[in-house]
Amino acid sequence: MFVAQLDRSWLETPFIERGFVVSKLNEIALLRKFCTHVYVDVERSSLPEKKIWKAHHQSGAAGDPFTETFIRRRRELRSARQVHGFLGALRKLNPVGRSRGTQASSEGLARIVSTRAEAPQAAAAFGFAAERMREILTYVKNGYRIDIDLIKSAVDPMIDSVMRNPDALAWYGALRKREDGIHSYSMTAAIWALILGRHLGFERHRLQNLAMGGLLLNIGNLRIPRSVGKKDAPLTEDEHKIIRMHVDRGVEIVKKSSAFNEDVIDMVRCHHERFDGSGYPNGLQGNDIPVYGRIAGVIDAYDAIISCKPYRGPKCAYDAVRELNQLSGDKFQVEVIEQFVQALGMFPTGSLVELNTGEVAIVIEQNRERRLRPNLLMILDANKQPVSSNGILALAKVPESGTNRKARWIVGGYDAGTFDIDPKDYFFGLKGAA
Repeated sequence: MFVAQLDRSWLETPFIERGFVVSKLNEIALLRKFCTHVYVDVERSSLPEKKIWKAHHQSGAAGDPFTETFIRRRRELRSARQVHGFLGALRKLNPVGRSRGTQASSEGLARIVSTRAEAPQAAAAFGFAAERMREILTYVKNGYRIDIDLIKSAVDPMIDSVMRNPDALAWYGALRKREDGIHSYSMTAAIWALILGRHLGFERHRLQNLAMGGLLLNIGNLRIPRSVGKKDAPLTEDEHKIIRMHVDRGVEIVKKSSAFNEDVIDMVRCHHERFDGSGYPNGLQGNDIPVYGRIAGVIDAYDAIISCKPYRGPKCAYDAVRELNQLSGDKFQVEVIEQFVQALGMFPTGSLVELNTGEVAIVIEQNRERRLRPNLLMILDANKQPVSSNGILALAKVPESGTNRKARWIVGGYDAGTFDIDPKDYFFGLKGAA
């Protein structure tokens, strides 16, 4: 049967698609674990309507499943299917490692190593890529074309790290200084792109394209006068036009090296296009924006929100996720936002969060089945004093009911540096850290 809708947000479940075929008992068991009831689209189910009706009554459920409400919902679903969505476009790319309805914690995408074990490798991969990116920026500043072999060598260790464990590199990326600069943006944009690509089950060569596109999203800023790009006062209309030129300048830089394929170019060209047509430089709308361009837009927006700007400080990752959710269906396609949030988590790895008890912790690992219950590294006690030892708390293993005295849940997020905490002191891969 085709499950078209749940009784809760898809983001609160381990299912990666809004709608999928259920054909196995373990899939039904997983649905029961997270949902009280689901909505079945009989037109997309191989099971006849009569058998669905029979199963409905055998389950003891009340009412007729084929009421006016059911029929109206079915019409709505049929109408929605006429719109070619993000996930349909992705399937044309033939990503591997996923089938429709496969949960994010599937065996094929399970962490190979722990976050603690991967942390040193993640730090090394980041450092290596950062050095290569500095070389690339220097070449471009001096008028040379981008060496594709050099940029591929930069992203390959990051791909390896993310495939072993995405949380380690995500945490390290969150530690980087919130400076407003091309180098700072490029590194973290590549990380978010890789984590999303891994989540979607992309093959290695597509992960490579995503990472290279992330590194080069804002390469065109090298052609923007520093007096405009770094201005800490409101920009004039003419200055806004100059800033927007970085997209075309970036495409020119990337195209100077004929070795890059269209996916990478699409990311650079379309990362400021918006789903409602309000973006630039071409005002593309909806599915006229290439898939990689839609991905790039979300990645760039998220990274901009959590980064320091000349006119404002950075926002915390949790607030950035909430802001993206508010823009979902307007500036960005719903499915792109959903997949991005599922990949990073509602409380992204590396986030500083506060619990209902007043305790403060760092998110160090996502729980792919219970997204609001990640693993935490405890930093401050309820009185905001340093804990005696930085233990790891698996929220999924403690009560979450408000009636239980031992219950714990996350109530909010903070930017790095709040409470005089330097997250670098706690990263597993750095000397002297936990």
